[in-house]
Amino acid sequence: MIRAISLALLCAASFAAVYFAMAPDADEIVAPQSTEAVASAGREAQVPSAPKLEPETVAAIRNVTPENFTAAPPVSGPLVRVEPPKPEKPAQPARLERLYNPVVVSAGAIKVGDDEVRLAGIAVTEPDKSCGEGASAWPCGRLARAALRSFIRGRAIECEIPAGADAIPNPARCLVGGEDISAWLAAQGWAEADGAYGDDAKAARDEKLGLFAESRPDAQPDELAARR
Repeated sequence: MIRAISLALLCAASFAAVYFAMAPDADEIVAPQSTEAVASAGREAQVPSAPKLEPETVAAIRNVTPENFTAAPPVSGPLVRVEPPKPEKPAQPARLERLYNPVVVSAGAIKVGDDEVRLAGIAVTEPDKSCGEGASAWPCGRLARAALRSFIRGRAIECEIPAGADAIPNPARCLVGGEDISAWLAAQGWAEADGAYGDDAKAARDEKLGLFAESRPDAQPDELAARR
């Protein structure tokens, strides 16, 4: 009986030794994963993540600064597309524009169509201007207008468009037959002027021409124009 018990104990001890020798370590035991976790792990394994570059690496790659030139400061943030500058419209040079069928409104203002152009550099002599005093007063404004009408004689005039401008300015420098109309009016004494035409106006005043005459001039351009 004792021998049988001893034999049973020996067998039990041998089984226990074999079991503990073949059992896995605790660190190797992995908890079971769900089906979704296994699938997610598979997708992550198939799509590798892009490597992240440090700022120093990016700067080294994009640095194209030539030698002996100072490198630009490092740039952060997204790139922004800059629209190229639009080509500038070339400036127009100074030129003359011809105007047909001019109508003299006054000694200093000419109407062409619906537009009225005032002559530059002179003071307009209005048609209702009167010169002289008392019984010796005379309609110098009307005579000045008639004198300009007689000078132009219905010819086309040319007005100057300054460089860079698209249209005739107002006032404008205008010519007829190549002669400056403002200069002619100032020299004949039919308009007061200063600046570029100041010397012409002063000479007319000294000679008592046009508006500066002491009495009505002998020539009557207004009456002559009325008979045409």
